[in-house]
Amino acid sequence: MKYVYHSSKTQGLKNIEPRISTHGNSWVYAMEKPEYCLMFLGNHGDIINQTGFTGGIPYIAERFEGALEYAYKDKTGSIYILEGLDFKAGMTTFTREFVCDHSCEVVEEQKIEDTLKEILRLESEGKIKIYRYPNLPSWMPADKSDLIEKVIEWAKKPGSTILEAVKEFHPDILNKVTQKLKN
Repeated sequence: MKYVYHSSKTQGLKNIEPRISTHGNSWVYAMEKPEYCLMFLGNHGDIINQTGFTGGIPYIAERFEGALEYAYKDKTGSIYILEGLDFKAGMTTFTREFVCDHSCEVVEEQKIEDTLKEILRLESEGKIKIYRYPNLPSWMPADKSDLIEKVIEWAKKPGSTILEAVKEFHPDILNKVTQKLKN
């Protein structure tokens, strides 16, 4: 690929530096299309909005009513265009993600002043799919059992604050999570 795209909540960067993420490696992360990056400019995360791809296009599925607005309204950031030559595919379980192990010079910056407005524009163009709670995709259980299992795993990690987030966003599953943690 000639170019890849990286999103950051920080505007005005000239270089994108590798950072250690959940994969445990120091990488610069990028995507093949700029619209894929918008999903990462807000306060998303699986307990707020589930993101992924379906039918070849990105989707955002709200995990509670108003999650899209909570995560993306008035959130600023930038999509950075980077040279794609040194980026590798297949290094993570997210097949649309590319990584590079060294600093990358920014070729161009596209500033985003309101991420929600951009996401809604892309939705109107058919470039992103939004599932508004409670209208979830067919593969996402309405009883939030998938979320319960993820939260239990995250809660076991030292220093985890996930239970506070569950209390705030999903009080309806807090008892189930705490009961399973006790067992």
